[in-house]
Amino acid sequence: MLSRTTWLLATAVLGLSLAPVPAGAQQQNDTVVARIGDAAVTFAELEDAWRRNDASSRLRMLQDLYDARRRALDIVVGERLVERAAAARGLTRDELLETELPERMIEVTDAEIDLIYERNRDRFPGRTLDQMRPEIRAVLDQQRPLQALHSYMNELRAMADDVSVTLEPPRHGVEVLAEDPARGPDTAPVELIEFSDFDCPYCRRATETVERLMEQFEGQIRFVYKDYPLPSHPDAFKAAEAGNCAHEQGRFWELHDTMFASQGQLGVDELKGYAADLGLDPDAFNACLDSGRHAATVDRDMRIGMSYGVSSTPTLFLNGRAVLGAAPYATFVEIVREELAAAGQ
Repeated sequence: MLSRTTWLLATAVLGLSLAPVPAGAQQQNDTVVARIGDAAVTFAELEDAWRRNDASSRLRMLQDLYDARRRALDIVVGERLVERAAAARGLTRDELLETELPERMIEVTDAEIDLIYERNRDRFPGRTLDQMRPEIRAVLDQQRPLQALHSYMNELRAMADDVSVTLEPPRHGVEVLAEDPARGPDTAPVELIEFSDFDCPYCRRATETVERLMEQFEGQIRFVYKDYPLPSHPDAFKAAEAGNCAHEQGRFWELHDTMFASQGQLGVDELKGYAADLGLDPDAFNACLDSGRHAATVDRDMRIGMSYGVSSTPTLFLNGRAVLGAAPYATFVEIVREELAAAGQ
């Protein structure tokens, strides 16, 4: 029997989720989920009510459910590849793994133990690093074969040219307006929509990610920018207005880049100075910014974002697939490649 401390350590090390899978996730739109006398409530009505009343939790829960299923699917695919590799070599699965896994085992280091303790010390109140070290090491030692197996599965997956994933992710048909700032061809197979805040450091990181994607997949991505200034950044709303004022002069992207490079210095006078330095018509820009006429434009973007569950920045949608926060570059590349493959490119 595992101790509670050992179980908590295992979940911390492996990142296991203990959240239940939502019941009814596979019901069809016309499925009746409740009745009031002779009146029926359908699953579609339930989904619509959830979307209208709690879009943020819906967005995250649907994504968490997909991510959990995708992780499970990756394990199933990996197991099939292991079985195929064993058969090709005339071995049993266990014989193959006895050959392949030892060289992929990674020795547990003190630095790794220290890091895990620091990240999870609040889960083990009253216990010092020295007290926890043996238990952390034991858990890590137990997990090394599993990690080696996952590493081997990933190698087999990378070498296989006949694996395709058709598990459909949740998609959200985010509204795009003709006046939204956009880059890339209208006919691009991947549409990337970002809800962002010019004074958000995580958004700045996401902007760098978008630039890399636009370069790596040149001509295959259309990028659409939407404003979502957070109340915690007092200059962000006016900066969003400034972006729209620059957009009137066809210079949105230049000011976009300048504002992200100048986070913490986005006061009105500074915004006007950036516009002048970039060669925008200063009188027109200043009048636009002072009038506040694009406050409604920014509010509209925020309402659109909230209707789809956006509650933090950056939030990005790739062909309707949500990516919350500044995710690793590899996450975006994987999604783009899947979308291109689905489009036959």
